[in-house]
Amino acid sequence: MKNFKLGDLAVYPNYGVGKVVSIEKRALGENEISCYVVSMVSSGSKVFVPVESADQMGLRTLTEKKCAQDVYGCFKHRNTELLKMNWNKRYRFLQDKMKSGKINDVASVISDLLFLKNKKGLSYGEDKLLTEAEEILSTELSISENLPKQEIISKIHKSFSKN
Repeated sequence: MKNFKLGDLAVYPNYGVGKVVSIEKRALGENEISCYVVSMVSSGSKVFVPVESADQMGLRTLTEKKCAQDVYGCFKHRNTELLKMNWNKRYRFLQDKMKSGKINDVASVISDLLFLKNKKGLSYGEDKLLTEAEEILSTELSISENLPKQEIISKIHKSFSKN
């Protein structure tokens, strides 16, 4: 279990990168629990994550620069099974991947949606999910690689296109 300190950057599933701004005691029924208060980089919203269950909830450290390069390999895969699903089933499948919070799963969602976009177009929900996934991934990778987000988005699309 990773213990985060004030000022640490962390990644929370479906929200992306945030900064631990405090550790507070919160009432939960008759008990009091410690929570990380994480301020999300992109939205500024705050997320409260119980310290004891942070791992189970998917709170993780930022991907290191050397591992960030491996993420671009995720754009090689083409999931043709998605073409057989209706948009609603596809959307739920992709949402479940996003909920894992794993960087490779987020990259895989982007790859799947870019593949679908090229093959048949995206529903409104899928297009919105693509935007959210790109925001989450590009924010984390821009911090890890110390590059502007727009440059990261270009690298993502180039990695997808060349495969």
